[in-house]
Amino acid sequence: MGYAQQSSGVISEIVVTGNTVVTKDAILARMKTKVGQPYNQAQLDADRAAVEQLGYFKAVTIQATPLEGSNMRVTVNVSEFAVVKEIRVVGNTVIPTDKILKVLPIQVGQPFNLTWQQPSGIAVAKLYNDKGYIALLEEALPLEDSPGTVSLVVREMKVNSITISGNTRTKQRILKRLIKTRPGEAYNTKKFDDDLLRMRGTRWFDKVDPSEKQTEEGFGVDLGVDVKEARTGQAVIGVTLDPRNSFAGQVGLSDSNVNGTGQNVGINFSQAISGGGLSAELNYTNPFIDNRDTSLSLSVYSRLIYRFTGTGFGNDNSPTNSRYTERRTGASMSVARPVGVHAAASAGFKFEGIKTSNLDTTNQNGFIQQDGTVAIGSLGYNRNRRDVDVDPSRGDWFNLLVEPGFSHITEVGGAIPDTSILGNHTFVRSSIEYRTYFTSQPPRGRQFDAPRRVLAFRIRYGEITGKVPFFEQFFAGGSDSVRGYPDDRFWGKQLLVTNLEYRYPLQKAFNIIAFVDYGGAWGGYGSVNNFTQSDKFKLHLGYGLGVGFKTPLGPIRLDLGFNERGGSRTHFLIGYSF
Repeated sequence: MGYAQQSSGVISEIVVTGNTVVTKDAILARMKTKVGQPYNQAQLDADRAAVEQLGYFKAVTIQATPLEGSNMRVTVNVSEFAVVKEIRVVGNTVIPTDKILKVLPIQVGQPFNLTWQQPSGIAVAKLYNDKGYIALLEEALPLEDSPGTVSLVVREMKVNSITISGNTRTKQRILKRLIKTRPGEAYNTKKFDDDLLRMRGTRWFDKVDPSEKQTEEGFGVDLGVDVKEARTGQAVIGVTLDPRNSFAGQVGLSDSNVNGTGQNVGINFSQAISGGGLSAELNYTNPFIDNRDTSLSLSVYSRLIYRFTGTGFGNDNSPTNSRYTERRTGASMSVARPVGVHAAASAGFKFEGIKTSNLDTTNQNGFIQQDGTVAIGSLGYNRNRRDVDVDPSRGDWFNLLVEPGFSHITEVGGAIPDTSILGNHTFVRSSIEYRTYFTSQPPRGRQFDAPRRVLAFRIRYGEITGKVPFFEQFFAGGSDSVRGYPDDRFWGKQLLVTNLEYRYPLQKAFNIIAFVDYGGAWGGYGSVNNFTQSDKFKLHLGYGLGVGFKTPLGPIRLDLGFNERGGSRTHFLIGYSF
């Protein structure tokens, strides 16, 4: 039916009543009916809907009243919402009310407007989503008994249940320590992802497959994790590679999940190809010694260290004309406890007896002897916000360590016969390190091992106060600091090292790496033969290319580094770089 067929009379007057804040002109601007037009009820109905869409009114009526002749009066009656005096948020447990209020378009001091509901719902959902939560705004309306109070009802998605399946060895109580997400709490996808990452990081499992199913009743989710346990016990007979000990035959027994309790026990024996005697160590770690996830690590060892002999090869290799060794026999203990979500505090202590051997007693051979005992404590703070610990692509890592030490040196000799170190001395070694990672590719999500092109940066600074033995100084040079130089090429009581790497994956298990290193150590013991040292701040440049492989036995890294003097050196590394 057309408007013309419904028309009868002419609109001679339009009256607006009930409005106090919204102006008459604003209301009339929403209407297509104008004075002088023919009366049309269908158009008035459309105008009522248009006025309602302003959002300021609880009710809108539009009526036409006959006047003399064929004239008609149109009366628009509105009932405005009250002015907002208070916004009351209920149902929120993880996002504070003040943060929710900041993102709302609802304004105190203005009449409530229904059009605020949709953007309010979007803003609240985004606020929760940015924190990893899922929520919806069920209601945003004035209270009937208090029209000036707007009630916002937030509904957070809750964890209904968590089920772990597939484990036959690992205890359920240990799995609950790894999974911090709990039934009944607001579901956080980021927290659950951290739980999955924590489980994978233990290396107790070959497979960690999550599942999420929204419950049919209520706004909840059932979480599941299906695991396949790995073989955690190992017997190793082979050849190992260490930046200090060079190549060595190795025999070892270990289990990283003893009886499914998460405890790690290992015993290892190694004999360097160069000779010099056996190295042995016994290690124990318990990641959960109390209900606050405090971890305990213990180690007893007797290690033979080949000084100034590393795994790399190239020119400018050593300040010595013959090899000599240093036997370190001792024990260490450390505890660490989580502080917040991504941080941990630690404390530790180690005691070592030091004995140098295989010495050619001429000073020209460049050996350094400072035998005795050393006791060192440690207090540390670590914050880890990387997406994954192994091969990270996003986030950062920060570590602060303070190590008060005591030395009792009984015998000195060699190229640095510093008799002032004899007897008892104290020192404090402090260091700070920061790492950060960038990628232009999208986040890995739950594909934790998905390869990524990564720009990685690390900076380390250290300083020692007090009288410190030679081999407790800071050292720079080698595979883990400034490549292109021999291991321990620079030493001192201060250290600054920066590393920049661009890691490009060619395959899932194969990377090429371009790197630039800039750093050094200074202010310590003097030069030894061709290992010249600096008393003052001085840094050195290294750069080059490397390749990284992921193997069933672990990662392997091979770097070819060049230094500022035109020399080069190849560095081997078993394990991951920073």
